[in-house]
Amino acid sequence: MQWMKKTIPHVLRFLGFFYSLVFLFTLSRGDTFVNYGFSYAIRMGEIPYLDFNMVIPPFAPFFYSIGLFFYNNILMLYLEQAILLTLLYHLLEKKLGKKTPLYFFFFLLPYPLAMVSTIFPGYNFLLVFFFLLFLICLEKEKHPILLGVLLGILFTIKQTVGLLLFLPTFWFLLKKPKKFFQMLGGFSIPCFVLLIYLFCTKSFFSFFDLCFLGLFDFQKSNQQINMFYLVVFLLGIGYLFYRIVKKPRNVLLYYALFFGFVVYPIVDYYHVCLFLTIPFFFFIDSISYREKGMKVFAPIFGIICILWGIVTYSYFDDITISNYPGFTWVIQGQTYQNDITSLLSYVDSQDQEVIYFMRGSENYFYKILHREKITYFDLPNYGNYGKDGIQKMKKKIDETHHVLYVLDSSLIKEQDVNQQYIVELGEYVKENSQLIRRIGVYEIYERK
Repeated sequence: MQWMKKTIPHVLRFLGFFYSLVFLFTLSRGDTFVNYGFSYAIRMGEIPYLDFNMVIPPFAPFFYSIGLFFYNNILMLYLEQAILLTLLYHLLEKKLGKKTPLYFFFFLLPYPLAMVSTIFPGYNFLLVFFFLLFLICLEKEKHPILLGVLLGILFTIKQTVGLLLFLPTFWFLLKKPKKFFQMLGGFSIPCFVLLIYLFCTKSFFSFFDLCFLGLFDFQKSNQQINMFYLVVFLLGIGYLFYRIVKKPRNVLLYYALFFGFVVYPIVDYYHVCLFLTIPFFFFIDSISYREKGMKVFAPIFGIICILWGIVTYSYFDDITISNYPGFTWVIQGQTYQNDITSLLSYVDSQDQEVIYFMRGSENYFYKILHREKITYFDLPNYGNYGKDGIQKMKKKIDETHHVLYVLDSSLIKEQDVNQQYIVELGEYVKENSQLIRRIGVYEIYERK
């Protein structure tokens, strides 16, 4: 039957994406846990910017939280993401046709470009998803209000990129003023909804502090540049300039060029790969199609999954799959799993409040596991606390009494220039508390 022929490929892709997210592409779960934490907090009835710190607008956390109202488990995020990836594949088929497998072959590369990091659930993936949707709708000359709404959604996903992506729209102010103002009206709709939400929850000033004023602290503390990825980024920019020179009136290319600001100020594998999804989209669209050649990418994709699985599992020492409340099928090393068990056994036996003050992904893991609310202590990253954020958090630490702080000693000792953890706050806790226990890399301090 015809409907089965159309449906079965989508079902198989969905199952393949879900399996890959859970069991194969598991090394980049840090950001996944944090994004889950944002949506989990909303599911718990918390208000972003007031109850917990976040430096992005709330569209993505609210979007991914929908499924958590039915099943509050990280598996729901992977289910939602598998659906989105299947929708993206279907969307790209409308544009790229039989060349779509080639695009996804690049999209899921694990090495030497860690492109696979772009498929994990979170606001970065939604940036790519909605931007590709916008480019396709713009080329098909969909209604300008719809185009503006899509640009507005991009702003409510990531404010800096969203604002910059609106700039090429001024092209239409010169050529088609009516279209420009229609797009401007569409752009204002998601922004107005966001504004109403912020005022209704009395979180506007906290939002402005964290998402705008805090950018200055974020810029000073996160100027990471990986030279390999800087070169790759410049190649991508160079390709877009080449296309613009050939077709200077193609406004889509100018939007793509402005999407390059997604890498600022952290020029690393994650942000550069996110940008590369766009120039490669234009590259795939421009090449000629050979059906026989494209058929080879299905088995190649299978080989990639197998190799990535081998890399994943070789990374862990005595690998184990564990289940925790809120976290089903978590792949871990046995040593790490033993440390978690020992730490949980100890803190659960204490009467005092416990503040996990480690990597954001670990803090969120322990808070979700205990079904506790997320707070400002749970994402202690540089640039994540607004203007003069470190001083603000020192005051919050001074206000805590009769609590236990759990620190990761390796974060403070290693002094890795690429780590985002605020070492000064970890040291401040140590200086003003008493060490009472060590469990693996964990150190437990009591603040009286």
